[in-house]
Amino acid sequence: MSIEIRDLCFGYCTREVLRKVSFSALEGQILAVLGPNGVGKTTLFRCILGLQSRYSGSIEVDGVDAHTLTARELAHRVAYIPQTHGMAFSYSVLDMVLMGTTHNVAMMSVPKARELDAANTALVRMGIANLSEKNFSHLSGGEQQLVLIARALAQNTKTLLMDEPTASLDYGNQSLVLQQVRALADDGYTILLSTHNPQHAIWYADSVLALFNGTVAAFGQSREVVNTALIRTLYGVDATLIETTHGPLISPVIEGDNNR
Repeated sequence: MSIEIRDLCFGYCTREVLRKVSFSALEGQILAVLGPNGVGKTTLFRCILGLQSRYSGSIEVDGVDAHTLTARELAHRVAYIPQTHGMAFSYSVLDMVLMGTTHNVAMMSVPKARELDAANTALVRMGIANLSEKNFSHLSGGEQQLVLIARALAQNTKTLLMDEPTASLDYGNQSLVLQQVRALADDGYTILLSTHNPQHAIWYADSVLALFNGTVAAFGQSREVVNTALIRTLYGVDATLIETTHGPLISPVIEGDNNR
């Protein structure tokens, strides 16, 4: 078990964001974090990463209280993958991935052979070694996301936190990225992935944590937890689930259209 959270509470001033949140993320599985905007998904990740330390409750990473870990020690255990973003400077893909090894390098030092090997191995693992000398800012959104995942792999940790990794991607790149994420979980990585698309949770995730109004609305196996009642609670949308050979397909109810 890589992450165990019990009764996590956190707030900003008088605003309570997370209240009595408890769940576990297991090795070799994807945990999809669902919920509408402003529900606390990003705050949850920031607490796990040690960026918000004034919480109550407990966060354990690999059985160790996160409060007892330094930033460098935590970086050896958990890696964060943000959404794709524009770069103010022109870095090569290899340089971007090397940034994931900085916790292994002394201040004012340069990466050595071990760090270069880790970066190149991560690029090969994500199938983008051919892009190593390309300018990161010139890549497609899907390619950029794969580079950010490779950067996390170069960090040499087996727990990955992904903040809406497909939010700005087209349909094809969403599938490309999520298939790679699924393969990482199958190889033993523990992955927490926030998403606004409950269909992704059904297709790719093993379990789901649904947050609503700062509390846990549901937690369990994805195909058991994601149902029409939960979709209505989280997003205010009426939907039906259509069974297919690849699992349930979410279809929103469109009023006034009798042909659908």
